[in-house]
Amino acid sequence: MDHPYFTCTEIRPGVYAAIAKEGMEAIGNAGFIDLGEETLVFDTLSLPQAAAVLRTEAEERTGNRVKYTVNSHYHSDHTNGNQIFKDTVIISTAKTKAEMAGSLISESAPVQGLDLMDLAVGIMEETLPTLLIEDKLVLEGKTRSAELYHFGCAHSCSDLFLYLPVEKILFAGDLVLADRHAWMGCGRPEEWITVLDRMAPFKIEAIVPGHGPVGGPETIQKTQDYIRELMDHVMNLKIKGRTPDEILAAPMPKKLSGLARHSVYERNVRFLFEYAESGVLGCRLPV
Repeated sequence: MDHPYFTCTEIRPGVYAAIAKEGMEAIGNAGFIDLGEETLVFDTLSLPQAAAVLRTEAEERTGNRVKYTVNSHYHSDHTNGNQIFKDTVIISTAKTKAEMAGSLISESAPVQGLDLMDLAVGIMEETLPTLLIEDKLVLEGKTRSAELYHFGCAHSCSDLFLYLPVEKILFAGDLVLADRHAWMGCGRPEEWITVLDRMAPFKIEAIVPGHGPVGGPETIQKTQDYIRELMDHVMNLKIKGRTPDEILAAPMPKKLSGLARHSVYERNVRFLFEYAESGVLGCRLPV
């Protein structure tokens, strides 16, 4: 079903993906799961207006109120809707909660050319997670269980994902992106690859990525390939003495040229160049 902010698709009975529409204010994907007597929402989109539609859809489709809300990581295109779920148990890691504190408007907004400040002025309310996990948490519902995993720093300083072992569906957050350039500037690319290596053995039939359409297990490998390809490209040209501007003037690797959001490619090149020199973890916000 189409909504102004996202398209809602039932992947399996009781398991739904909310795929953000390109150019609209939801920006990141979300999803929701019927646990039997309560509903779980995974990520809350970039604006309360979008999150309100998501909650209505989730409760109407499942027939149950939302009990759990999961924040996959701190980027506000996945968390700015938290205030719509403030009466639920909001789950994240401790690092995610710490990064969210005091920051409501997203570094992701410029990626799609959206001015979230204009859209959110006067309505934003900081709503932080209330239940923190370290490595794993299992939520047992009447009809299914949902497993949350945290393998460390990757796309951000702390990323968790959700796995449904019976349905073999994985909600990846921004650990996996489909058909677009993957923003690297808030994490450690080499550790991201390692996290995806640990994710790959899970039995998976469908993955809901943080951005882009629902895919299969191959999207894990494609995300890894993207990271490796771009790291190699930047490092090889840097060794030859090229500057970031000169690297950007060179042809984009063919494997990457067909992906959406070329503006993210430029930001990634500049981040990787700096990262190779410092190796310091820290979010380089797009400007």
